[in-house]
Amino acid sequence: MKCVVCGKVKGKRFCPAKNGQICPTCCGEKRVLEIACPEDCQYLSSGLSYQLLKKRVGALQHEDDPLLRRKYYEVHSNYPEIMTGLEESIIRFAQGIRSLRDRQVHDSVAQLLRTYKTEQSGLIYEHTGSDPIVNSLGRDLKTFLEGHRSLNQDQRFLKTGEIVDCLEVLLADIEYHIAETDQESYLRFIARSRPDLAKSASPNLIV
Repeated sequence: MKCVVCGKVKGKRFCPAKNGQICPTCCGEKRVLEIACPEDCQYLSSGLSYQLLKKRVGALQHEDDPLLRRKYYEVHSNYPEIMTGLEESIIRFAQGIRSLRDRQVHDSVAQLLRTYKTEQSGLIYEHTGSDPIVNSLGRDLKTFLEGHRSLNQDQRFLKTGEIVDCLEVLLADIEYHIAETDQESYLRFIARSRPDLAKSASPNLIV
């Protein structure tokens, strides 16, 4: 039986979204981006190796810009340990800080993104603001990212452009939760993925 998507090669996987057999190429290249994959699809889970992306399927499929949709998908697929590490850094920072809000997390990530974009242009300058909490969270996030630019560690070596891509997608995640009034707060959203970290965190993170 031919693939229900391309109709050119043999379908080897059952696609619940298309209710038919799909070839591995179409499954790998078009899942989530062009196919409305259900969250319990075994190929979505095993292909991404990143459980949080399944929670973001709705937001991703409602992104109108195909370039942004692909970038979102590729960053979460290719840099799961970086995206997870950034979110874990935010959760840890929130422990004991009762006043932390989504907007402060947003501003911190936005400042850090400007810092790395400035570096990308050939200048070294750390952008900061007037809120000490925003600045402090930014330093924690930068420490994590810089740890992945050290050649003496057994980790993925991140280039500045890759860091910019990760921060842009992280910022888009936060903005989605801030803009959509029917969505839970970003802090609560990421806490659901790591209840072991969030259990002693601020009220914003209690699951």
